[in-house]
Amino acid sequence: MVVLGGIVAAWAAGHEDERVPMVVTAHDITAGDVLTDADVRVMHALGVEELDLVPADGAVGERVAVPVPAGTVLTGAMLADTAAWPKGGHAVLAVDAPLGMLPASAREGSSLQVLGAEEGNPLPARLHSLGEEGEMSGSRVIELLVAAEDAAAVSNAVAEPGARLVLMSEEQEAESTGGSA
Repeated sequence: MVVLGGIVAAWAAGHEDERVPMVVTAHDITAGDVLTDADVRVMHALGVEELDLVPADGAVGERVAVPVPAGTVLTGAMLADTAAWPKGGHAVLAVDAPLGMLPASAREGSSLQVLGAEEGNPLPARLHSLGEEGEMSGSRVIELLVAAEDAAAVSNAVAEPGARLVLMSEEQEAESTGGSA
């Protein structure tokens, strides 16, 4: 029995996996946020060598591309390549959205139609970031992802008093844009 225990111990010592450091979010992270020391913690795990893990010393200072819930292991796909953002043919537009402009049920990634107060065609947009609600005014700065050729028209439309952002279903978006998102 002692010999068998020695053989098993020798085998296990030769096949011991190395614990790999991985970056885990300490709390919910919003798309577009730049990671700080307070946002992440490093944990060690076995069997994660094949994942596209963010290096333990490379997370702080990086921009997150998607919303990331607390406790999530960060992978390379979750970080934004700021050199490639936004993708060609697209623009990101910051909008000061007063109360009533954006439906309360809209979430990051939601498909929207931009309606100016003036008559005109609605313009498609995607809600990229909800931003933070202002303490006094109730407005918030949101970010819209739009087609580059629509950026000026969307900017003008949302600047009009009474402009509205309409939450659309994915099916409605496909119908109104001819299938392109």
